[in-house]
Amino acid sequence: MSSTIPMEISEEFAADVVLADDITGYRAPEPGAVSEVFLTGATGFLGAFLLRDLLRQGLVVHCLVRGADTLAARARLEENLRTYELLDDIDPDRVQVHTGDITRPLLGMERDEYDAVAGRVGAVYHSAAKVNFLTIYKWLRKSTVEATHGVLRFAQAAGATLHHVSTTGVFEPGADREPRGELDPTGPPENLSLGYTKSKWVAEQLVREAARRGVPVTIHRPGQVWGDSVTGACQPNDFVWRFIKGSLQVGLYPRKFRLAMNMVPVDYVSAVIVAASRHPEGTGGTYHQVSPDTLDSERILRLLRGAGYDLKEVSILKWMKAVAADLTNSMAPLLSILVESEKVEVAEFADELTRDLLKDTGIVCPDIDEKVFGGYIAYFVRAGVLPAPQE
Repeated sequence: MSSTIPMEISEEFAADVVLADDITGYRAPEPGAVSEVFLTGATGFLGAFLLRDLLRQGLVVHCLVRGADTLAARARLEENLRTYELLDDIDPDRVQVHTGDITRPLLGMERDEYDAVAGRVGAVYHSAAKVNFLTIYKWLRKSTVEATHGVLRFAQAAGATLHHVSTTGVFEPGADREPRGELDPTGPPENLSLGYTKSKWVAEQLVREAARRGVPVTIHRPGQVWGDSVTGACQPNDFVWRFIKGSLQVGLYPRKFRLAMNMVPVDYVSAVIVAASRHPEGTGGTYHQVSPDTLDSERILRLLRGAGYDLKEVSILKWMKAVAADLTNSMAPLLSILVESEKVEVAEFADELTRDLLKDTGIVCPDIDEKVFGGYIAYFVRAGVLPAPQE
């Protein structure tokens, strides 16, 4: 997992990529010997599916959840699982809920509880993240960068392997380059357009420095995470779904819109993370959970029309004016991101090392075809997020 932090980065990031001196290396148990694990972000989208898939491995999962007390935290967790239609797949007897907060000392737990949980778990899955495309970097430092120190300290106290969820957004945008592989250089942060991706880049540098010190870690970089390829369960607030909803709200679609995203079903992302983390040779690697193809604007329009939506193609300027005229439009708050089109342009990604590790697992990324996309539409219609198609 060797990686070199750029020698010249701005002062804004230079101090933040310095890992605390008290985080040092240790030896973690082999994956097959782990029976209890610790999970952050279980009340998020990907975290909910990680919880399901970890339980499918027969593990006891300790979930860190914000809440006034354990009862409130468990209710919050269950509501999230219900939202993504996962509650019936969960064995509550193997889910241990701990109230806490990754931004606080000891992850917001009391010392006795912190030590007790650390004494039981052999792996830590860190998927908690504050995803906000409009928030600047310095407002994400605490929840992303400082929290990474806390999670690393907990993994060290537990003597556990840390499975850190990053993002392919740590690569500099630009579709004119070769696909970025797991070992290709990332950043520099100054060239990343979003505060969110900058914060994830910095957090990844801290994890990589921990690895150089001997901390057992794996890094996972999902592409743009979309819904479950089987049930259609999806979260509505990612950029592409807001773009889709906003287009449906105005009944218009931007012609020749430069949008190319690596969309990947959440069940695939979760399956790869869990399988790699349980693989005897998985520790120490960097893994990409990506689709072999990008999903561009023209294909999205074909899928929408195939699902029964009647959208008129107009110029990007006319589409933006229509969106801006309605402050309740899903895309209205994000129009600033579209001022420079390259801000939504992404690179292509390679995952040879990931597929090689998992070649005997049978795990394959589902294609987002008409059937899968139709499942997403049906889920959002059930949830009241999207209007029913005209046909």
